[in-house]
Amino acid sequence: MPPDSKSPGANSARADQDTQGSEGKSKATVLGDFVLKKKVGQGGMGSVYLGHQVSLDRPCAVKVMSRELAAKPGFVDRFLREARAMAKIDHPHVVTCYAVGEDKGHHYVAMEFIEGRSMQDWIDQLEVIPIPDAVLVALITADALAHAHDLKMIHRDVKPDNILVTARGVIKVSDLGLAKATDEDMSMTQSGTGLGTPHYMPPEQARNAKHVDHRCDIYALGCTLYHMVTGKLPFAGGTIVELITNKELGKFTPAKRVNSAVPERLDLMIDKAMMKDPAHRYQSMREFITDLESLQLASEGLTFVNHPQRVPQLRGGTPSQAATLIGGMGSDNSTRALKVPPTPQVRTSAEDAARQNRVADAQKEWFVKRIDEGGRVKIGKMTTMQVIAGVKQDKLDVRTQVSASKNGPFLPLAQVPVFEDEAKKLLTRAKVAQRDQGLAAAYQQIEKEYDRQKWWRLLSRFREGTLGIVGLIVYLAAIAALVGGLVWAVPQGWDWVAQQLNLK
Repeated sequence: MPPDSKSPGANSARADQDTQGSEGKSKATVLGDFVLKKKVGQGGMGSVYLGHQVSLDRPCAVKVMSRELAAKPGFVDRFLREARAMAKIDHPHVVTCYAVGEDKGHHYVAMEFIEGRSMQDWIDQLEVIPIPDAVLVALITADALAHAHDLKMIHRDVKPDNILVTARGVIKVSDLGLAKATDEDMSMTQSGTGLGTPHYMPPEQARNAKHVDHRCDIYALGCTLYHMVTGKLPFAGGTIVELITNKELGKFTPAKRVNSAVPERLDLMIDKAMMKDPAHRYQSMREFITDLESLQLASEGLTFVNHPQRVPQLRGGTPSQAATLIGGMGSDNSTRALKVPPTPQVRTSAEDAARQNRVADAQKEWFVKRIDEGGRVKIGKMTTMQVIAGVKQDKLDVRTQVSASKNGPFLPLAQVPVFEDEAKKLLTRAKVAQRDQGLAAAYQQIEKEYDRQKWWRLLSRFREGTLGIVGLIVYLAAIAALVGGLVWAVPQGWDWVAQQLNLK
């Protein structure tokens, strides 16, 4: 039977020759409709096998859940639920789920077999991915994730190792759905979660993986794009705790400073996707896609893939267009591509003019007057996107003013239409901060008053206690005097009565 997985780091649906070791020579095992030929990797969920679906005579990748995870209460149910949800995804750039089942005590999921390499492999080889290729990968991945988000599914483990590239250059996103199930029961410190994952997950996911939304995928894709264009991870740390702490600070070297070839607008887009506060990021994948497409940098196909039948990437299509596929699914052909290209989008002259105006507005330069920490007034030049990014990151405050001319007039951000929305948000944040500071001061005043009253209460109790003791002493003394008086007076009285009655 397939051995259980106890070590992290393998890709879910990739069969590289360098992962096929001596274990690949073991005797084939049958699980349901699938023959497991050889083990090709291990992941956090379990072992990955190169398989063959008997009924449809096609190759596949089969993930077999480890017995350790299967023994966890409720984990199998969640795994099956997420895997079935993944099977509903119909997108040309998402690894297809064939079947989910259980046989001989083993729970498994069978997926499309991708004969190729991951983007992590390509980063390891090339160090830096050409910018047109990196933008193309980001666009296609974002489109696949946007489709999943529409189905209320969150990946939660977007990283280069889960973005696969077939031998012919087709980009596929893997582990959609399965990542969510495994994260719910496995902490980052446990065996089975790839050490690379924390480098891409947002701070809120590190704090509580169960309570994140689709914006965690936007953050992770931003980190992935950063890694592709720079060849470096945005955040580092000697331990996971140190890494997460650095992420909480939200400070990293801008991509353009690492690689000067990165366009300034792309640098700002990466920054926005990687904002530590989800409210300051792109609020949807489609919004991210719109900005990336406006760069017009993406290549038509991956230039680093050298194949005589390299497939051009068809962006902008809908999932329904994936229904018509070329290439059989026999053992000699494991890649798929769209047969019919998407209907070209015809822009009117007005739409072109509007798009050009938006691009021009984003690149427009402004003279920005701000007050630094030392109270000095400084004037510098910034583009529209730089100003907006500065406002979102609170690097520019409510006192900032801008002008199209160095000589003015300078106007507050809220009075300039292009900055009006962000300026209002900045003002709201400033008011909230001021309110919080006011509340903090009020709490401090209350605490001081309480401390003062506490000392008065202590003195009052001491005084009351002291007076109580004095009173008790006086009371006891009075009783003693009364008793002593009686002891003296009774014999004297008896003698007087006896004399009067001549009893003596």
